[in-house]
Amino acid sequence: MADNIWKDLTYTDVLQSDGFVTDYAVATTYSLDLKTLLSIPFMIGTMSELSETAMRSPHLILEAIDKARGKFAVFCNAGNIFVPGKANRLYLLLEQNVVQVALRLWRNGFVNFHPKVWVIKESNPDTGAKRIKVVVMSRNLTGSDDLDVVCSVTGDVGLKRASADSHKHHKPLVDFLRWLSERNCGAVIRRNIEAMCEDITKIESFDIGDDAFDDYDFFPMGIDGYDGENTCLRQCMLNGAAEMVIISPFIDEQTMRRFVGQSPKARKTLITRHSSLTNDIINMFNGEAYTVKEVLTDKAERNVAVDLHEKVYFIRSFFNGETYNDLYIGSTNATQNGFARNVEFLLRLTFTKRRASYDGFRQELINDSKDCMFEQVASVAETERNGTDNEDELYLRKAIDAIARASVSAGQDGCYSLSVHCKKRLPEYQIEINPLYCDILSRELTDGVTFEGLRIEQLTEFYVIKSGGLRRVVKITTSGFPEKERNDAIFRSIVNSPEKFIDYVAFMLTDTPEQYMLESQAAANGLGKGDNAENGRPVSISLFEDMVRKSYIDPDCIAGIENVVRRAREDAKPEHFDEMYSQFMKAIKQIKKL
Repeated sequence: MADNIWKDLTYTDVLQSDGFVTDYAVATTYSLDLKTLLSIPFMIGTMSELSETAMRSPHLILEAIDKARGKFAVFCNAGNIFVPGKANRLYLLLEQNVVQVALRLWRNGFVNFHPKVWVIKESNPDTGAKRIKVVVMSRNLTGSDDLDVVCSVTGDVGLKRASADSHKHHKPLVDFLRWLSERNCGAVIRRNIEAMCEDITKIESFDIGDDAFDDYDFFPMGIDGYDGENTCLRQCMLNGAAEMVIISPFIDEQTMRRFVGQSPKARKTLITRHSSLTNDIINMFNGEAYTVKEVLTDKAERNVAVDLHEKVYFIRSFFNGETYNDLYIGSTNATQNGFARNVEFLLRLTFTKRRASYDGFRQELINDSKDCMFEQVASVAETERNGTDNEDELYLRKAIDAIARASVSAGQDGCYSLSVHCKKRLPEYQIEINPLYCDILSRELTDGVTFEGLRIEQLTEFYVIKSGGLRRVVKITTSGFPEKERNDAIFRSIVNSPEKFIDYVAFMLTDTPEQYMLESQAAANGLGKGDNAENGRPVSISLFEDMVRKSYIDPDCIAGIENVVRRAREDAKPEHFDEMYSQFMKAIKQIKKL
């Protein structure tokens, strides 16, 4: 269910646009799992319609990663990359696309990087048109089954700078992107973000895509110059607020009092998680408190448990004699941490006059339909609540904050060593660390701790760090890291025979990847015609012709084939391939002269 929701709602319908290709994408998330990260190259490329079975092909995954490697960056909260359950070295090929954001210590915990927003630069290859798509959501880059919300706006990039009013309108979005570029993200990502910011300055307005709305505003929080408590909550959301529908999985009593305290006699509805409710909060809303139905949250009743994760605020307000209906969508929970502590992002959509009402919006969520997912809660059993961060997580975050960098060195035996260096005193609590997929090398985290005897394909900037019962993946910037050589070694470990080599080249040349995968599977199972799986696909006139044909249609493919030839081991190339390839390159040179 989660995979289908994520693919259908977020990737296919949101990341891609008909007639446009993705030039670059910046994604932000609180938590990240590497399996979901691995699916992004498919969705920003041209392979989103392939079946799940086809996507398991190592050939397909390698090709998708190669095509998308420099086209996206994912910013996530430090300490919130999940440890993958199954070893897959292909994850390592995407290390440079991940930027870990570690923020400052705050009271009994850390400031969290919590926004869920994508900014995507698109172009139309036929017309040359460029545009920026901003996707604001509540969903993390994980395989969650919970209820989430997603919304996108799109702006055409003009030939000249937009008006001063447009600059002011879009400045919060530009400032948010530039704040991201100031993290430890590297020069390439920084240049791509700056180019994206420059494009936004040429956008006169973003298209909401629904005539129910006639305006929009961007609200980053927790970055320089943007205090969510003042610029969003106090000055906008609560200014003249009356009727409200608040949808937030996590809430606190102090923030709820602020919402309820605005026009106390106006109707207000709360939808949250059962675990977040207290009887005092239920009383604040005069009993108008709702949670996801128990039958949905009980995993024993269904294959998966579903709970609330979306953050939506419908607010009807009166200001200067005018009535406004606004919808706020994004990452911010109705808590002090959400508005006054974390880095967050909300999108405000202003309804067209007389196109929305409190009753109408509430009725879409709370009704007598059998499809209604929410039920009223009259009271809850009070439990002791801990207002501080989890102790294991706190120690883990302190350890991450203490790590400065790592370094790699080569030994005379062809193996490598990785050393982790710390910049400050570690917490007085045992923290264990090891390179990803090298659990046997787990050591206590100390300044200069070293992991020896690593093969080149085991080198990584991803480490598993353990605090008590908590295990997370962290990324550590590593000096002397032979990224190109490591990536080539991973490639060779997959394309490791003449049969796999020819299959990979043939796959690069096909115009119908899905059909190719089906035919390859049939051949592997002994169901295809012609050569059997043991012999693989021979070097043939047909392959030569396919290469020449592809050079006309897609010249970039030639560079890709050259890259494959360069990276492959000599014993993985079929007999006579080099001879055929030499003839092919001569033919290409002759074609270019014509």
